[in-house]
Amino acid sequence: MRFFSRRFLEEFLLYSSHFVVFFILMLVTTPGIVTLQPISIAALLILLGIQTALLASNGHLALPRFLFSFITPAGYTALTAFARSGEPLDMANFFLWTTSFYVGALQALTILARRSWIKRFLEAFLTVGTVTTFVFFYFYLDLRIVSAAALRSGAISGSAYLESFALANFAPAFMAFARSPQHLFFMFGAVTYGLISLGERIKEISLRDRLDRALDSLEPPTAPSPSPARAETRPVTVLYADIWNFSPLADKAGPEAAIMVLERWYSMWNLVASRHGGHVDQFVGDSAILVFGLIGEGDAAERAVACALDFLDELPHFQEDLASKSLPVVKHVGIGIHSGQAAVGELATGGLRRLATVGEAVNAAARLDSLCREYKQDLILSASAYRQLGLDSQAWFQQLGEVLFRGKTQPVPVYGRK
Repeated sequence: MRFFSRRFLEEFLLYSSHFVVFFILMLVTTPGIVTLQPISIAALLILLGIQTALLASNGHLALPRFLFSFITPAGYTALTAFARSGEPLDMANFFLWTTSFYVGALQALTILARRSWIKRFLEAFLTVGTVTTFVFFYFYLDLRIVSAAALRSGAISGSAYLESFALANFAPAFMAFARSPQHLFFMFGAVTYGLISLGERIKEISLRDRLDRALDSLEPPTAPSPSPARAETRPVTVLYADIWNFSPLADKAGPEAAIMVLERWYSMWNLVASRHGGHVDQFVGDSAILVFGLIGEGDAAERAVACALDFLDELPHFQEDLASKSLPVVKHVGIGIHSGQAAVGELATGGLRRLATVGEAVNAAARLDSLCREYKQDLILSASAYRQLGLDSQAWFQQLGEVLFRGKTQPVPVYGRK
């Protein structure tokens, strides 16, 4: 829900709806010459909300990104035609449709593009279109104010007032608009802001491209084993994480997209594990199992919690990364952390040897991970892990309830984030 809300606001204010918001504000703030009635403006706002919600949920796909961009322009054209408030193909209609086509097409092509230089090229054209759109809408606002003043003073008739907004009058009216020094200054400022925004977007694309290369080349972290030749029981802290409802997501997305999501999922866990000294024990489907404290670190629980919180902080970026690649977005994850005893030793499989961790600690962490759905939490700690945290870390958590683990006779507390 948090991810959708953030994407909704970004769509509404930054990506696809900001020029429509500007246009509606223009209608509302010029009450003397508003051609649409309040009920029509309300209907237009509802259509804008529907368009923004659809783009926020499906805008990572090229075709929906393009098609949904026309919902509000189509609504405005229908409302103006129904209200008989002017010619349907006036400047406002032309600006809305042209801008929607331009922005929607370039954004769809950006989604389809795989090379970063193509994305940067398309972003440059998108910035030019955005700047041009705001200049034209500001010109249209000025034209409405000037024409309304002329109508009220009797300088022009009602028919001349309507004709001033006709598409045929665009070129002479815009030339008159551009001759004003303050309007030239406004256009210069819009171009400057556009160039700054373009620089930030290109920097973001370049950083994401470097992140892609870094994730693709990242090797899983390893933890030394003081006794590689034999197995033994050690106190460890286990982090067990999975993706909620991954099987339906994979079935709907198809095998290729599902594998690509898992590749990104594994890479992100490898990355955060390396930051906090964790050992990636194994990946099983969409489940990630990390172990802390293999060499007797006293702060294993602290490291595990820090790793989990680090991943949850990175989750919005992970979601954006999936959306930018037209992959299904992982909306919810669960993470369970438990401190306890586990059998640790080397396994020889297919001529390869790897460190493996099995036992009660792994099973308990998996159980805590499954409880995340029941408690609507993204991170749950066992009492044993919670007790090993410092007071500062414990302050971030609260008791959720008590749970009876398999093989135990007494329920124990579990803790989630406040």
